[in-house]
Amino acid sequence: MSVYDTATKLASEIKNSKEYKDFVDNMKVMKSDKNNEFLLNEYKKTGYNLQYATMNNKKIDKKSIRKMEEIQNKIRYNEKIYNYILAEEKFNKMMDNINKIIAQAIKEDYK
Repeated sequence: MSVYDTATKLASEIKNSKEYKDFVDNMKVMKSDKNNEFLLNEYKKTGYNLQYATMNNKKIDKKSIRKMEEIQNKIRYNEKIYNYILAEEKFNKMMDNINKIIAQAIKEDYK
């Protein structure tokens, strides 16, 4: 079996995994409401901006923190968005673990 055949099989197994299916199902449910999609985008954009400021040792103003807290509170009580975020985190964790396994297999050759 070639490396490409193995990669194709892995891609198929990822698509058939519970993590991927839950992620896709929750994404469809969340995106069925444009307000949810807007709120999720605001959450991600605000989180990215806060993270960028932190990484670059920039002062974070109280307005930005308050905005993030307000968005988090809205998301916490929005089952569709909350479930989507959880499913996305589980899927991303699975993909990170797969990447670590692959990287570990070739790591020794790069010493």
